[in-house]
Amino acid sequence: MRNLRVYEEAWPLHTPFVIARGSRSEAKVVVVEVEENGVKGVGECTPYPRYGESIASVMAQILTIGEQLESGATREQLQHLLPAGAARNAVDCALWDLQARSVGKSIPQLLGVALPNRVVTAQTVVIGTPEQMAASAAALWEKGARLLKVKLDDRLISERLIAIRSAVPEATLIVDANESWHSDGWRRAASCWPISGWRCLSSRCRRTPMRRWRILFIRCPSAPTRAATPATACRGCAGAMRW
Repeated sequence: MRNLRVYEEAWPLHTPFVIARGSRSEAKVVVVEVEENGVKGVGECTPYPRYGESIASVMAQILTIGEQLESGATREQLQHLLPAGAARNAVDCALWDLQARSVGKSIPQLLGVALPNRVVTAQTVVIGTPEQMAASAAALWEKGARLLKVKLDDRLISERLIAIRSAVPEATLIVDANESWHSDGWRRAASCWPISGWRCLSSRCRRTPMRRWRILFIRCPSAPTRAATPATACRGCAGAMRW
């Protein structure tokens, strides 16, 4: 028989995390512990209000299947007990952890995969004035970060990107607008692309039908076909933009 425990934790952030959807000064997570035969598996998740989730709703979701989990529900059965979302994520992680610890193996060993020797991860530059974001990017670069995720809203898009590029000319930039842009956001980001040299757009568009947009295309001299976004064109090519 298993024992299930579900609780909330809050972790203060060193600096406020500011994105297009708002700001937060702490990270709140739901922690799931599943204990069986003296072995404990732990998982956690971050509920997202954007998708109708809260700490309370996610904890309630998990507790609705508490009996099944304590009776031995498997990860495969979990896929049918809960919909995709934060709650299922936390439970799934806890069950993976429990299985691995029960047999004295790591999760990669259970899956039969080898861990890479090195993993590159992006460090985030949160929204601020162009000067603040440039200073933040420079500080991250000094600490060894080479891949930066730049958070943007629908204001000062080109000014912020150009300021950051000036501060960290060799960094690889990912732009993440968290669905705050209309098509004009694309236009402004693309207009400064030859200068700012960002490599990828993430979560940039509002939920509006694409048929209402005038889509940007890039003609890259080194590519056989046109690309739908500058991110897929070659880094060294300015490209020819048209709307």
